[in-house]
Amino acid sequence: MTASLSLKARCVRWCGTAAVALTLSAGAGSIAAQAADDEAPIRIAFVSGPLYDSFFPPLYQGANDAADLLGVDLNYIPIDEHDIEASSARTMQVAIAQAPDAIVVGSFISSVVDPYIVKAVEAGIPVYVNQSGQATWEKVGAFGFVGQIGPDAGVVAAQHLSKAGAKNVLCVINVPGNPYLQAICQGLNEEITKLGGTSQNLELPTADSTDQAKVSRNIGAFLQSHKDIDSIFTLNAAVATAASAAVEAAQLTGKIHIGTLEISKVALEQVRNGQIEFLINEQPYLDGFYGVLFAYHYVKFGLAPVGMVHTGPSVVDKSNIEKIATVFEKYPNVVGSQ
Repeated sequence: MTASLSLKARCVRWCGTAAVALTLSAGAGSIAAQAADDEAPIRIAFVSGPLYDSFFPPLYQGANDAADLLGVDLNYIPIDEHDIEASSARTMQVAIAQAPDAIVVGSFISSVVDPYIVKAVEAGIPVYVNQSGQATWEKVGAFGFVGQIGPDAGVVAAQHLSKAGAKNVLCVINVPGNPYLQAICQGLNEEITKLGGTSQNLELPTADSTDQAKVSRNIGAFLQSHKDIDSIFTLNAAVATAASAAVEAAQLTGKIHIGTLEISKVALEQVRNGQIEFLINEQPYLDGFYGVLFAYHYVKFGLAPVGMVHTGPSVVDKSNIEKIATVFEKYPNVVGSQ
């Protein structure tokens, strides 16, 4: 994927920490010199989500930008969300077999991935957990975690929906069996309950989850049988667009509030026109960039942030939509995917 801004300029502007800016502005020359002196580049295997899921292109872009900047030999290994448990095992097996200098992994199904993290660490391969797996990374010997805490995103969603008047929320899970997405809906449920409301989950069938027409029909059918639903929160921007279509088809536009995780071009426009009230951005570009950056620093220098590094939740609504939309158009795959 290409970008319209130089990697150095983009990172200084968007990585978001003084440490990264210092590394780039004051240390870029020394890092480049060190990389040139090495016999071989540091090799990092990055196991994460598929690029057909619109959440992951920014993460992929961030990982590749960091790899290009640092001279890292990066191998991005995508899982298959349609077979998430078996695929999570296979991709970690592939990563370990390559004997890289480090592995960065999204531990989406921790019960499956964690044993492989242990195997990697025992084999002398440091592992950095990225985007999902925040509850177990320390227990299995990973040296760090970067990403969004699932329940926190749900709490923020509940608060925004409650301010809009929500009392009965539908939380739509687009990857069945994904504990991270379930944790977001659980956080939403707990917070909306505290605020005097209720929530229910709808897990989309795996076969339907990437077909917007089918998703819209599934949500529409749920609304028909649950007349009390006054708000919808989705975990994917494409699903939010399908939800807005379902609401429109049911002639409930303006009566049902919609929010979503993730940013897309369509979702930004729907915030502008009021079809979607807010977006929660995990900033996946930072998940990818920091994942590679921190793994590189650990392998080369033995340095790592202490504790978890949070990349979200960051809220996008009408108060900041124009700034985010400008960045979206100017820097492809940094804020969100097209």
